[in-house]
Amino acid sequence: PTSAMLRNILLLGIFASSYAYVSTPMTLARFSPAATSARSARTAIKMVDADTVLAVVPGLAALGVSLQNKNAGAFVAPQTTLVSNAEMLSIARENFKKWNDALQTKDAAYVASLYSNSDLSFLPTVSGKHIKKIDSTEEYFTDFVMKNPFGTITDDSVQIYGDGEAYLHSGMYTFELGEGAARAPVQARFSYVWRKINGDWKITHHHSSVRPEGPDMLTIARSNFQKWNDALQTKDAAYVASLYSNSDLSFLPTVSGKHIK
Repeated sequence: PTSAMLRNILLLGIFASSYAYVSTPMTLARFSPAATSARSARTAIKMVDADTVLAVVPGLAALGVSLQNKNAGAFVAPQTTLVSNAEMLSIARENFKKWNDALQTKDAAYVASLYSNSDLSFLPTVSGKHIKKIDSTEEYFTDFVMKNPFGTITDDSVQIYGDGEAYLHSGMYTFELGEGAARAPVQARFSYVWRKINGDWKITHHHSSVRPEGPDMLTIARSNFQKWNDALQTKDAAYVASLYSNSDLSFLPTVSGKHIK
């Protein structure tokens, strides 16, 4: 039902009430006897019609109220339970722990079962492949679990999608890989998209890559010092001086009181 329909019902009720009023004997008595006599037949018909309309007015009114209530109910938004960011972050960390614990079992099939078997995008840490199928996921983990991986999240955040039916979990983690003295940490970045599929959380996207390291400035500094010291051994002053900037220079030598610029 629309608002236009309800308005028409209301107007019909008003029209019916007005029609009944002008057709009553009291209203007709205002006219001359001749006019009243001439209209007697039509008045009788009007009275019958008015009585009929008056009889249905309560029903029309009730119908209008009923339709209005139904119409109002049709536009009530469904109640949804929203998950807070803090709650979803807790769920994300629990799911990561479940995934990390699965690695400890060294059961590649079990690890792969945590991934969606359709609509998958998996970019692993130690593979150049873009894995899209569950069997390829199991194949990757068959080798990876033998490296004894153990992951620890060092920084993370979560973004919620679809009223809590999916989320993006991203951040940084450290993986320990290898055995004994050869075991070493690997700093990496990660992003997971987990989605509820038939009531179970499944990974539909997973990207993991080694975190790019900044330059080792201490090694660079020592190498440059060695280059400068070797230049001194040549006794070529011009060559030594070429290692210095020819602008924006501040040089305070050992055996001079000057500030060379």
